[in-house]
Amino acid sequence: MREDQAVAIEDPSPHASKRRVLLERGWVVGVVLFTIARFFVAYGALDRYGVNIWMFGFIDIVTAVPYGVSTARVVGALVDRNYQSFSRWAFVAGATFLAPYLYLTWAGRDHAMPGVVYAVLALLCLLFGANAVLGVTKRVRERREATKGSPSADLVATAS
Repeated sequence: MREDQAVAIEDPSPHASKRRVLLERGWVVGVVLFTIARFFVAYGALDRYGVNIWMFGFIDIVTAVPYGVSTARVVGALVDRNYQSFSRWAFVAGATFLAPYLYLTWAGRDHAMPGVVYAVLALLCLLFGANAVLGVTKRVRERREATKGSPSADLVATAS
């Protein structure tokens, strides 16, 4: 990629930048609120198995912000067709998505969690993961449609 192409991809119009920042912040707040709600559901369900639910909550909350930021940046990178940036942010999104579930799997091994709990965890990972992928796909399509014909879209299109 030439240097002028990188600038075209990374430097959208000021309006688009502000819009992206607002969308990203809103998305992160939504992810954090969902995470807090999920903690209360998990507390009632997992406390009976001897899992340190407070550690799960800590991991879940600590990873919520980077998960929200990284999924928003994945969308931006795909809209901009910046696949190197996409790869980095997708790795962060995957790691922060899996961290709380991996903790539950690890912590449950010492407390003889029933197999059905592991099956439900696996199902939740699949459902939430599929929902994330479908949501990203939908947002990328929407953003590409919304930016058709705008000056920043022209810069991105010519740089591809």
